[in-house]
Amino acid sequence: MQRSFILTTLFVFFLGLNSFAQDTIPVPKKAWETGGNIGLDFSQLLMFNPPIGGGENKMGIGGLTSLFAKYAKNKTVWTSDGNLHVAVQRIGSKEKPFTKNLDLLRLNTKYGRLLSPKLNASFVGTFESLLLNTYSDLTLSASQTNTLKAKFLSPATLLLAPGFDYKHSDQLSVFLTPAAYKTIIVLDDEIAKLGVHGNPFVSAAEYKNFKHEFGGHLKAMYKNTFVKKLAYAGELNLFYDYLAKNHGVEYIDVVWLNNFGLEIVKGLTLNLIVDARWDRDIASVLSEGTPDGLTEFRKWMITQAFTIKYNYVFK
Repeated sequence: MQRSFILTTLFVFFLGLNSFAQDTIPVPKKAWETGGNIGLDFSQLLMFNPPIGGGENKMGIGGLTSLFAKYAKNKTVWTSDGNLHVAVQRIGSKEKPFTKNLDLLRLNTKYGRLLSPKLNASFVGTFESLLLNTYSDLTLSASQTNTLKAKFLSPATLLLAPGFDYKHSDQLSVFLTPAAYKTIIVLDDEIAKLGVHGNPFVSAAEYKNFKHEFGGHLKAMYKNTFVKKLAYAGELNLFYDYLAKNHGVEYIDVVWLNNFGLEIVKGLTLNLIVDARWDRDIASVLSEGTPDGLTEFRKWMITQAFTIKYNYVFK
């Protein structure tokens, strides 16, 4: 029943909010702006009869897809975006399987009503998970020698937060709330038994599929363009759980997203993406060579990628 509740809430929130905005507010086409971008990451190394110590063949393929929708009319402001970043690679001969090295699905929405020229009463929602199954050897399919470590909705994170959004300028906005709800979801029992994704865990026989948190949340967003062709977009998310057993600065969950873009030609950019995270509840390192897979929970988790992106605004 608890699983059904979470899935129903997620479905109603991200799809039902769209219906709410369209059914209760007259929306002329000019009030909407939609668009997106597609990023590609490809690397390849081919060697014939390499000398000893010369290396191995390599092929890497990745992609980043982002879509957004913005609505602004009278006192209503609503923005939503979705991002999917997936990359795989194969090292060695073509008989070797592809392995996964990046997988992130992220959905955001923020609905607000204008209180003053720079202040909105807003509601924010964020959902994160991954798309592909993740096995212990990072290959894309199950075998007799690997085990399933993660998959869609195992884990996933859902955050819902009413609060106030202060827009200092077109470049900087800050959302703040003292009352945000966050849940960590690990629907698959076998994955929940691992105790590495932040769900309540004592042992393989004593665990829960959901962790409910309630606390303060800050979301700061900044974007700007420098010297005409160099752009930056950043997002800092902080969450502090009032219900946690331990408290202190080190128990603040941090998600810091950075995107540096250099325009090559109109619509085409070279992007450096850096994703930095801190969460004491989530294992960031799996130690090798141990039967149980020892974990470390006090590490910054950082992902960096170079992509070439094509940006397009729908009309």
